[in-house]
Amino acid sequence: MNQPESSKSLFLGGAAKATAANREKDVPRMGAEAGYEAVVVEDVAPVRISAFIGFFIAIASFTAAVGKPMLVLPVLAIAFCLFALRKHSGAAKPVGTTVARIGLVLACLFGATGFFVHYLKYRTLGDQAVYFAQEYLELAANGEEALALELQKSAPNRQVSTMKLDAAYELDQSAQEQLDNFRGGAYADVQKVGPDIQWELDRRPRVFQKYGREKVDTYWRDPTGSFSGVIQIEMEWHPTKDDESADWQVTLFQIERELLVAPAIL
Repeated sequence: MNQPESSKSLFLGGAAKATAANREKDVPRMGAEAGYEAVVVEDVAPVRISAFIGFFIAIASFTAAVGKPMLVLPVLAIAFCLFALRKHSGAAKPVGTTVARIGLVLACLFGATGFFVHYLKYRTLGDQAVYFAQEYLELAANGEEALALELQKSAPNRQVSTMKLDAAYELDQSAQEQLDNFRGGAYADVQKVGPDIQWELDRRPRVFQKYGREKVDTYWRDPTGSFSGVIQIEMEWHPTKDDESADWQVTLFQIERELLVAPAIL
């Protein structure tokens, strides 16, 4: 019995759509024993490339303990690994999730280690600089101008500890000129206030690096109000090198001044 033309077209169209749907769903593969088998696309495990990228960045993030800018590496590694561990649809587990979890642990470990290393380092440098700056203020207030000036020089350029500084400065014309300039700065204000003043920190010390050198800025004020300004003392840390022991050098001793900034050009 012949079917109507419209029914035949409808039947052939439905069969074509069903065949196309099965073709998208099933992918042939060669089996070990049974020849070709049908593999459902949803069962194919996707590869998370971000997991491997995050893992390699996490390995490199051990450098976070060496330099502060390297702390960006564990942050990047954590971002890549978390992205690789995002939710997935389908029955197959994505390839790389285990690698992403390992990278996440390494990034957190190296990142936390680097952060605490830098934090403890800067906290230690800040505390030491505050102590030596306070001792320097006391030294200047007591009128030890020659010794205070020597502490502004690097260790190799200082006079030997057994030499009498006052006599050495009297014999050296250049040293006398340096001493005269030193007397006209913040030293005169500190000495005028007197040695009985217990100078207090005006703000937290600022620990920073300049040209690869460790420096700390400290700011001091007179709690009695006899001196209304703020004394700025910048200290530089010299680590142990060869036969020289570690020490602090006073690189700046002045009354804090407001920085002059050029007005914006509109």
